[in-house]
Amino acid sequence: ELTGMSQLYNKQKSGWFYYKHTLTSGFSFGNNWVDGQTTSTMTLPAKSKIFVYTYTPLRGDTDNWGGHYEDLQYNINGNGWTSLGRSGFVSRMMTDNSPITKHTDCVMMDFYSVDNDFTLAFKTRHQEYNSGGSVIDSCAISGGDNDATTQQDNQRYAFYKQIIVMGFAQE
Repeated sequence: ELTGMSQLYNKQKSGWFYYKHTLTSGFSFGNNWVDGQTTSTMTLPAKSKIFVYTYTPLRGDTDNWGGHYEDLQYNINGNGWTSLGRSGFVSRMMTDNSPITKHTDCVMMDFYSVDNDFTLAFKTRHQEYNSGGSVIDSCAISGGDNDATTQQDNQRYAFYKQIIVMGFAQE
């Protein structure tokens, strides 16, 4: 039992929940925004607080200076997509080497004002900064060992595109 200040500040009313969305097929991006990964719809408890982590393996098949923008969007109760903002031109900012790299991001969202259980989905959109690129494609991911008993532990799946959502409901 919590007492004192711990009791005052512990507003968690549910156990933790965890969703892991994995994209195993690749795509390319250029000078127009393209949809990348869209999660399935999750049902979350009212007043949820969540942490969203994205992992995007990238390749630039060029020797030119270039980069990548990623825009994370969310949809509550099927009411349309809202952007959380895009990253700057990140990760692939290199020249003279056709780089293989990654982009990661983490966002916290507080749905304390939502009084009823709700549905939530995420998607990422991608665009180049001066030279195209690809996500997953041409990164030799499929060359990893496939010797684990579950996809989550499989060395190959660990490096596919991921959107991970963790959270709990608040009082």
